[in-house]
Amino acid sequence: MNCNEFNECVCEIVDKRLNEERTNELLRHADVCPHCKYEFQTMQATKNIVHTKMKRQSVPADVYYSIINATLNSGHSSWFKKLFGVNLNPAIAFVFLAVVGVGLYSVFVPQNNRMPEEANIISQSLKNYQAVIGGSIKPQLVSTEDDVHSFLEKDVSFEVNVPKMKGCSSCAGVLNSFKGVKLAHVVYQLGDKSIIYIYQADLAEAMSGNIIGLPDEAKEELIKTDWYVRELEGNRTIVLWKYKNTLCSAVSEMKKDEMIALLTDKE
Repeated sequence: MNCNEFNECVCEIVDKRLNEERTNELLRHADVCPHCKYEFQTMQATKNIVHTKMKRQSVPADVYYSIINATLNSGHSSWFKKLFGVNLNPAIAFVFLAVVGVGLYSVFVPQNNRMPEEANIISQSLKNYQAVIGGSIKPQLVSTEDDVHSFLEKDVSFEVNVPKMKGCSSCAGVLNSFKGVKLAHVVYQLGDKSIIYIYQADLAEAMSGNIIGLPDEAKEELIKTDWYVRELEGNRTIVLWKYKNTLCSAVSEMKKDEMIALLTDKE
């Protein structure tokens, strides 16, 4: 365990998105590292302030997800050090400015959506992709596409989608749940660098918005076309589509046309 690894996971600790074993491991590091403990406590405090004190304002979906994506991909916080004389996790620094900046608007999910960020499938997908490439989400099975499909479908009620992709050097599967909603995750390694992550959930559950859900813009586009595709800053592309009774949400650094071709190719 080192400080860089803790910094990559501090948001997930505060959001309670990690399992108990992983959380305890990270918190033990914070107990012996004053800097990481400070970052953890600051993140907790600022998140509470934002959720209880700041007025929510609507922003376009592309802007919202670009900010989330840029925050996840920020590699340093030198501007914060220049101002305050201390290094700080970029995600914490971002929330800090939202709290103290005069006249800034909150960039959380629009109020008329009334859906917490942690329940937003697009936000979950982007964070999970970052966790996959950062190593904090570990595969439960690494095998062929058929084996991964069999492993995942045993524990969920929806049709699991594990497409066979050209150039796939590794396929992995992970099962978990969010507040009782079962989820399946597939990770592809294509060659030496490219990774495609696919989040999967029951379509009816996702569209209902009761526990997990989507922004209105994405939901409306899925209803009309069965697809929702956006290229975000930081070279991230997110593709949502309907597969039988399943909602799939894929993230990668590929261009949208290349990514869709791989997701829909039938060998």
